[in-house]
Amino acid sequence: MGKRLIGVLALALVVGLTFSAAYAEVQNVKVSGDITAAGVLRNHFNLARSTNANVAVKSVKQSFLMSQIRLRVDADLTDNVMATVRLINERIWNGQNDTNAGNTNNTNIDIDLAYVTLKEFLYSPLTLTIGRQEISFGNSLVIGKSGAAAGTTSIPSDLSERSAFDAIRATLNYDPLVVDLVYAQVSQTNTNSFQDSTSLTGINATYALNKKANLSGYYWLKKINAVTNGSKPDNVNTVGALVSITPIDNLATSLEAAYQFGKNTQTNNQKRHDAWALQAMANYTFAKVKTTPKIGASWTYLSGGTTGNATRNEGWDPMFYNRKLNNIVYAILPFSNMNAFNLSASAKPVEDVTISAVYGYYNVAHRLNAGTTSPSTSDANATSDYSNTYSGNEHLGDALDLTVTYDYTEDVQFALTGGMFKPGNGLKTDYATANQVIGSMKVTF
Repeated sequence: MGKRLIGVLALALVVGLTFSAAYAEVQNVKVSGDITAAGVLRNHFNLARSTNANVAVKSVKQSFLMSQIRLRVDADLTDNVMATVRLINERIWNGQNDTNAGNTNNTNIDIDLAYVTLKEFLYSPLTLTIGRQEISFGNSLVIGKSGAAAGTTSIPSDLSERSAFDAIRATLNYDPLVVDLVYAQVSQTNTNSFQDSTSLTGINATYALNKKANLSGYYWLKKINAVTNGSKPDNVNTVGALVSITPIDNLATSLEAAYQFGKNTQTNNQKRHDAWALQAMANYTFAKVKTTPKIGASWTYLSGGTTGNATRNEGWDPMFYNRKLNNIVYAILPFSNMNAFNLSASAKPVEDVTISAVYGYYNVAHRLNAGTTSPSTSDANATSDYSNTYSGNEHLGDALDLTVTYDYTEDVQFALTGGMFKPGNGLKTDYATANQVIGSMKVTF
């Protein structure tokens, strides 16, 4: 940690000297943003049937209107220097309240993005990006979304637009090879030390073999320095590769595999991480058909393991994923111990209208004894809001999402999405079917 901190400080010094030596003259300013207004209806999101307040587990129902507003400013300065700031407000409609007392809804405006980009830094292939920025690689199976911090927004975290990391990113472009080195401080509760903090360090390299094939390899280290574990951090090392190929026109395929290892201190008696993830995807567009239909299929495998394993935690750590296989599954099930098959289809029956559907069949990757819960993982997206108990069987459930979008203009889009998740025999037999309906309007400028 000491050497890494010294390196970060030294880099900050070099950047500071660079800025102090040059006058930042504004060459161009671009203002953009978007406004989304939506209505949300949700039922049985904890998969419980009862509506009786006297029972131990009451069914969760939600109905609310919400707004999501983002305003972005990009400024081009001299000598390949650019600055970007984006403000965000996400809130439920319930009137004006600026006090923020007791985590009540408010109209506070937060910093969503705030970073400086230095192109051709020191020499031409290097681009340096410093500050709060979005970072996503490949299909976002491992790195894609930092997630909203607890209490940051009054809307459910799976609906939040917040995904940025506070990070330093160095991009080396040796076309056709692009290498990214990243250090991100994901969380830190105080400035006294790095205790009770989470950091992300890693490298991603992508090589374009030709116009139809790309190969990526990566290594990421998520370090959790928890006070409760004394001075022993939890180290999740993730190494993997992604191959993306377009074998014929309009057919996109990919295959990704990743392995996790390292010291585990988050689960009692399980001394090390030992987990796997695999994902295969294929999508085909019928470009010459009038309605432009698209079909797709994917398989996602995330390893799991018994909580009683004395030496290894075999449950896949979700890291900072952003893979929404199905909407409700993303909100209520942990991204671990999962064997999922998904089918998707879409078409444009008339101009400006798109209809799409996504079906998912979900099993556990490793059967657990009845009554045990999912393996201990750290879900950075905070989307696993409810603790689901396994029955000892394999099938977690079936999910279906249906969406209709209407492009009113180039800037305005209306959407209506309905979804359901029917629990299988892998979960408690008295569980209910979760469902939701979301209607929205989005304006982009």
